[in-house]
Formats: sequence, structure tokens, C-alpha cells
Amino acid sequence: MHNVEEHALQTYQANLKYLETNHQSLYNKINLLNTLMENGSYAEKYALEYREDGYFDVLELSTKEFLYKVNSVEHAKTMISSVDLKRSGGIFKAQKFIYATREQADEIDKSELSFHNTLWATVKIMSYFTEYISPETYMQRVNKIIFLGTGLGLHLSGIISKLGARIVFIQEKNIELFRLSLFTTNYNQLSQESSLHFSITQDEGEEKENFIAFLDTGNNHNLHLKHIPFSDNYQSSLRKLQSYVLSQSYINYGYSAMLLRFIDSPEYITRGYSFLNVNKRYTNNVISNKPVLLLFSGPSTSKNLDWIKDNHTKFIIVSALSTCRLLSTIDLSPDIVIHVDPDENSALLFNDLNAKEYFKDTFALLASNVDEQTLQKFDENRVHFIEQGTKYKKDFGQFSAPSVGEYTYGIFLILGISNLYMLGIDLALDSETLQSHDSSHPFQRKGIVEDNSASLTPSSTIEYVRGNFLDQVPTFSTYKLSIQQVSIFTETIKQKDQNIFNLSNGAYLEGCEPLKIDNLNLDAFNSLNKNDLKCELAEFFEDIGDKHFREEDREQISYQVKEAKKLEKVIRNFKKNKYPNIDTYLYSVAKLASDLSDMDYKSNSDLAQIYYEYFSIIQSYIFDLFNTKDLEDKHKHMDKINQILVSQLLKISTLYITRLNKYLK
Repeated sequence: MHNVEEHALQTYQANLKYLETNHQSLYNKINLLNTLMENGSYAEKYALEYREDGYFDVLELSTKEFLYKVNSVEHAKTMISSVDLKRSGGIFKAQKFIYATREQADEIDKSELSFHNTLWATVKIMSYFTEYISPETYMQRVNKIIFLGTGLGLHLSGIISKLGARIVFIQEKNIELFRLSLFTTNYNQLSQESSLHFSITQDEGEEKENFIAFLDTGNNHNLHLKHIPFSDNYQSSLRKLQSYVLSQSYINYGYSAMLLRFIDSPEYITRGYSFLNVNKRYTNNVISNKPVLLLFSGPSTSKNLDWIKDNHTKFIIVSALSTCRLLSTIDLSPDIVIHVDPDENSALLFNDLNAKEYFKDTFALLASNVDEQTLQKFDENRVHFIEQGTKYKKDFGQFSAPSVGEYTYGIFLILGISNLYMLGIDLALDSETLQSHDSSHPFQRKGIVEDNSASLTPSSTIEYVRGNFLDQVPTFSTYKLSIQQVSIFTETIKQKDQNIFNLSNGAYLEGCEPLKIDNLNLDAFNSLNKNDLKCELAEFFEDIGDKHFREEDREQISYQVKEAKKLEKVIRNFKKNKYPNIDTYLYSVAKLASDLSDMDYKSNSDLAQIYYEYFSIIQSYIFDLFNTKDLEDKHKHMDKINQILVSQLLKISTLYITRLNKYLK
């Protein structure tokens, strides 16, 4: 018994030393817990006990129940025996997995790039993978694994060794339990086998940052990760981790959308449309001198149409294009309409609207990559563009956000808003119906409560967040990105003298004061002279905009073409290489990804950004193909997959260079 206790204490001390050196914040948590227990500020809830049968267990002091209830060593052996190298069973989805036949892949490959055509340059590689690799095949090793709960950690080493894992994420929500595992599991030894990422009682922000770092480490192995739960109660943790996956740019706004943005955005500059300078902050203007009401398509707007109808003359009315069909039911046209979506399905937003008549007095602020059909619905003299994530209009800045609600919030902070009232930027579902938008919205979604599944498809599974008026409100994981973006804009753009009021019964938004409509006193609000307002807005936008395709703008495009040709040369040189074995080839693919992606931002190449997002997807398919046990004809596969890879990379660069050159002629 003495030797057992001594060994446990030695393991604990070695772990503390390891954490202090390699995981300082976790070490500080453990150290603080020790201090609190020693001075009596924290009452221990668990105790480590060595049972007569020669194993450790955890006793819950309040109930006198044991955690394992069986021999913990045998329990660990059972867990180890239950895992395998098969591409099914406990698979964690860190990539969207696509199945396509060879014929389907060829058809998509030959199609034109569009906003929804996300498979345009990836489907050939994905299809080749699925043609030869099924969920019934076995991997040589599972490079990355996720432990959901640790217990005493007795199973960790055996599973890591059996699966050959190199990168490991360890989550435990109870720091006291994790502290006890420090006596029984040598994490320092585990770190010699694998790179360890700990999430121990972290808040959502910390855990998300940590998990994204885990995904980024060895991101060429993100196709088939495995998760290993310690107990049956793990689905909520799994869903949370899946939501972090969705926050990554290559999944929620991937290479194809980025490519489309970069090749489309110069169009309206060269045609002489007005672009607003958002590289400056504005004060003392028509926007800052009058109250502004943002009206968007969340459920709160449709529930307050009577109030809007009675009071709209007291505000500058700003709405999303998607809200206009609803506003037309009360004969209201916005003073300013915002649209940022390049989706060709935007045409649905004009159903039942006589656009020329409805928008005749409306100013349109459009992202630089909206589609031509949408643009033609507005009077060109009232259209002003803002660059969307591109920098072709030199020194005019650029602006982007996950969705139009927080985008508009950020833009009006820049334009110098003093008093902003927001209605319909719910970023949450109706708490009663679980509907995402008002009934007139063409892209309505309904939330579904799923307690026993975790999905990588951001479709309908709901989560809960802090409410603006309620303690909690249901939302989608994609909306959480927008909520976080509001916080970023509040922290980085909002000034102390800018007053923001959130009138919506939706999510709480950082920096936006909750204010119920019934408590909004409008007695001091005067009706605005809309004719005068039109003139003032026209003058303001003209002052901060520019309609010329200047020489410095042309040079911006020329620079991007020059850098793109350098990258294309790298690809053509790569094409000439011969590889003696698979390991050499995979190393070369990883190096190519690094060379094309400009990881250090030295060139500021837009095409390099596209390739970064592109490789974030396809590298996992290539590496996973060759991580197959007993894969036959490896060199044949290498030659074929390399041929596909090079052709797709050149397809991207050719389209990019050709389209940009068109603007220079």
C-alpha cells in the first residue's frame, strides 16, 4: 500500500511539473484548487481511494457512491478493446463528407463557378476518395482523437497507443476529477507519444479557441477523427465541439465563395459605380444627427408591425433587402436598404415587389460582389457599394461579416451613428414556434431540438444562448457566429458616445442595451421631413464615396495578377516532380500547401488566401486516402490523385487570372 501511495504521489508531482512547463493556465487552475482546499475555502467533493482488489476508484463524498463501480483497471481494458481503426464508429466530423459518383463529379467539375457550387474544385478529389475508400475500410492509424471526460485517465495511454494517435484533445468538465487523475495517469509520458490539448473546465470562448488550435494542428488529418466518451452523457459536449468546427472559415465561407468574391468585386469599380470609403470614421452628419431604426427579418419585426407603421417617420429607416417584402405589407419603403449576399437566389427577395416603384426613393448600400440582377432593381444614382473582403479600391477599406444584421450594425458604427435602435436582428429563433424569420422570408428555417445527435450540418439543430429579455433563447450555431461578430464590432468600433438599443426579443448582443418597445418614450422624437432627408443622405454618400476607376485601383488589380502568376509557376513546377514513395509525395503536398498559402502574409496575395481555404479541405482527403490499411496500387493512386490535384489548382488560378486581366483591358 505504501508503494502504491508513493507512486501515485510521484506521478502527481511529475504531472504538476509537466503542466507548469507546458500548460501554464491549467497548472494555475490546479494550483488554485489546491490552495482553496488547503485553507478550507473549497470543500472537496471527491476522494481517491485504493480498493482492496488493487485498483483506484473515486468516491463521491456526499453520496458515498463510487465513480467506476467496477474494477477501474478492467474498465480501462474494456474501453481500449472497444476502439478500432475502422472508418466508422465514434467518428468525429471535422470535415463535411461528400459522396459523389464519377459522373456527378465530372459534371460539377465542368460547370461554372457559382455561389452555391462549393464542390467546383474539390469534388473530383472527394469522389476519387469515396470510390476507393468506404466506411468499412480500416486506417493505418487514427492520427487525431478526442477524449470526452477522463475519469482517472487509466484508459488514455492504451487507446492512444492502439490507435497510433499523434494529436489528442482531452476534455473534462470537472476540475476536481481531473486533479485526481493526476495521481493515476502520467500525462508527461503521454505527451512523449502525442501532442496534448487540454480543455479542463474552460468557458466556451476558451474551449473554442483551444479546440480550433487542436483542429489546426495537423489539419491534414481532419477527415476521420475519433471521439471516445468516458460516460454515456456526452452528446451535449460533442454538439458543442461540432459547433466550433462550423465556425471555421473554410466550412462556413469556403474557397469557392472567396474566389467568387475576388473575381467579381472589381466589376462595379471599373463600371464607375460609387464606392464608400469605410476606412475612416465619420461624425456630425445626417446619420449621427438623427435616430436610426434598423429593421431586419427576425421574428421580432413581424410581431411589431403596428408600432413600426405608427412611428416610422421618427427614424431613418434602414432595412435588409430580405425584410422589404414584410415592410411592403404596411406600405413602408426603407430610406436605406442593405444587401450583402452574392447568392443568385436573391431574386426571390423581390417576389411580390414592384422594385422600381418600391425602391424609387431608397438608397441601396450593396456589398461589392452582389449579383447583377439585384443591382438592376435599383436606381443606379442611389446605389453605393462597399468592398466585401477585398481591397481593390485603394485606401477605401473593406468590410465583411457572417450575415447582414451585424454587418449593418458595424457599418453604421463607422458612419457615425449616435442613437441606433435595432429590431429584428434577433439572431435567435422564435421561442414559441422555433421559426428563424418572419413568414414572408423565402429562406425560413425551423429549429429542431436534438438531444442525442451531433451534426456538422448547420441546418436545424438548436442551441441556447443568453436572451435579450429572456434568460435563454434558442438559436442556430451559425447565428452564434453573428452574435460573436457583434461583440467584436462593439469592442473594436463602437465609441462611448454611441448609444445602441436592442428592441428585439432575441439574443443578447454585447454593447446593445436591451430596451422593450413599450418602454421606449417617443414623445421627444419629431417626425422627419423625408424629402429633406433624401437630399441630406444623397449629399453625405456623395461626400464619402468615389465613382472613378483610378490608376491606383488598377495597380491593386495588377499586383494581384502578378502574385497569382508566381503561384501558378509554383504549381507548374510541382507538376514536373517525380516521387519515389508515398511519404515523399505527402511531404511535397504539405509543402505545396504551405508555399501556395502564404502563411506568413508576406505577399498579401488574394489567391494565396483562396488556396489556404482550399487546402484546408482537400489535404485531409489526400492524406486519409494513403492512411488506408492494405491499400493496393498506392503508386497508381498517387499518380492519379496528383493529376487531379494539379488540374484543380490550375483551374482555380486560370479563372482568377483571366477574370482579373479582363478588368485591366
